[in-house]
Amino acid sequence: MQQLAAEVIVIGTGIGGLAAAKTYLELSPETDLVLLEKRPTLGGVWSEENCYEGLKTNNLGGTYEYSDFPMGAKYGIREDGHIPGFVLHKYLNDFAEHFDLRRRIRFNTEVVEVEKLASGSWKVTTGSAHTYSCRKLIISPGLSSNPNPIKIRGISDFGKPVINHAQLREEGTRIAQDPAVTSVTVVGASKTGYDAVHLMASNGKKVDWVIRESGGGAVWMTSPWVPFRGAITKLEFLATMRYFTWFSPCVWGDFDGFGWIRRLLHGTRLGRYFVHNFWEKLRLGVVDVNGYRKEEPLRHLEPLESLFWSARVGILNYPSDIHDYLRSGQVKITRKDIDHLSSEGTVTFADQSTIQTDALVAITGWNLAPSIKYTPRGLDASLGIPTSTMTPEEEESWERLDAAADKEILTRFPYLQHPPAAKIPYKQAVSPFRLYRGIAPPGLTSTADNSLAYVKMVHSTSNVIIAETQALWVYAYLNDQLRIETGDVYRHTALTSRYGKHRYPCGFSAWYPEFVYDAIPYADMLLSDLGVRSRRKSSWMKEAFEGYTIHDYKGINREWKEAQAKGEKKLA
Repeated sequence: MQQLAAEVIVIGTGIGGLAAAKTYLELSPETDLVLLEKRPTLGGVWSEENCYEGLKTNNLGGTYEYSDFPMGAKYGIREDGHIPGFVLHKYLNDFAEHFDLRRRIRFNTEVVEVEKLASGSWKVTTGSAHTYSCRKLIISPGLSSNPNPIKIRGISDFGKPVINHAQLREEGTRIAQDPAVTSVTVVGASKTGYDAVHLMASNGKKVDWVIRESGGGAVWMTSPWVPFRGAITKLEFLATMRYFTWFSPCVWGDFDGFGWIRRLLHGTRLGRYFVHNFWEKLRLGVVDVNGYRKEEPLRHLEPLESLFWSARVGILNYPSDIHDYLRSGQVKITRKDIDHLSSEGTVTFADQSTIQTDALVAITGWNLAPSIKYTPRGLDASLGIPTSTMTPEEEESWERLDAAADKEILTRFPYLQHPPAAKIPYKQAVSPFRLYRGIAPPGLTSTADNSLAYVKMVHSTSNVIIAETQALWVYAYLNDQLRIETGDVYRHTALTSRYGKHRYPCGFSAWYPEFVYDAIPYADMLLSDLGVRSRRKSSWMKEAFEGYTIHDYKGINREWKEAQAKGEKKLA
């Protein structure tokens, strides 16, 4: 097996991996940096093989792009239009070419093992005939990499195609375009479930849309445009507006410098009354616009919980109203659990009623268990990534930390003491992500070993803002240019991990940081660590009521580098 060496290795070429590589090379151009990608194309979830018919970003033009590589007119995207998956894939390829990343990418190179060596460096073993060694390692495989298996009895007897959401590009398109397939069953009402329903219905198929009774129900889906202060604004601008974020109880919220407003809203009964009514008005507005309580065919699409309690939010980014397929009867919702499948395309429900179908698409979600093996044994537990090999002593230690974090969170935010009764029944046979700042392994960071970092292992709609701010933080961290109180690492890690469990109990936040309404305070926290200005608007009014976009963060790498140079000059 051939052994290769690099100074820095980046695993993954999605939004986060590309941002991390570009930032590192911008700040240290001579670095010997290599990117490893298991697929034949770059882009992560936006790789060519993942781009199925009709796939688009939830974001509108001008907001899903890197700060110093505008998408512009070249790609034919209007400011009020969503970006097709194939276009975004091309854009990411152009980004990699422009910043000289492509020649550094090793495609079809799946990482199977990461080993921490006694020397302090890392050994990366791939499925091909290569191993790599490096001093600094950045891992960015994404949270949406490994689909859960389909667990429905009787698949082998079904006699019809059964696929999961990761197979929509080829198998899904083949089913949608096959004239012999007249009916399709889609199981699941996540945003991808909506996409699968639209893919099949828009190709003329009759769709039985199954939303499991024992599941978490449908996600919140809304228009990309919403009314605010007498005008129509982009929903994504609303989610990144400081005024809006103040109504979300957030453990890192005070980093935005408006802690007194947050204390009034979340620390007083009157404030919590306003918070409750704010979210209820928002909830009922979406329910009314979508017609969930007005039209019988749509009633099962109303989520079980308030928008406040869920980070599972999707955008109705289809060329026509997807609800029209339900109104016409072409798509029919069944709110039951599937008991089993049997011959000739028979789907049998828990109440023993049945339907016939020509194909089944199951939205199974993603498996958080890492596909990479970490050695020596037990390393994964100290890194804070999902594991099933934690020792009793480690489990007991985290239980104490979690209990203390729970007490602090619920004391600061009493509203969170009363979560909804209906929570998403989402289980994983592994521990949750526990990363300092959602990035750094606590076991290494607490000993000042800053040699490994994770990028984009948090879920948010503000993907590029998070990717770029994390990328700069990672560079500073890996080069020992952050001031971190090592004694507080585990406490802050527990706060980040447990916050999601209480804040978004109707999502997946018990396993990984997942937030929609807290992305800007999160960026504030990272920039505060870096000593970079986080209030980036030109006036107080704009700071409060104008949504942040990635372009507000243009130049943060230069600003940080200049500040470092000034600091070094003073010391000299």
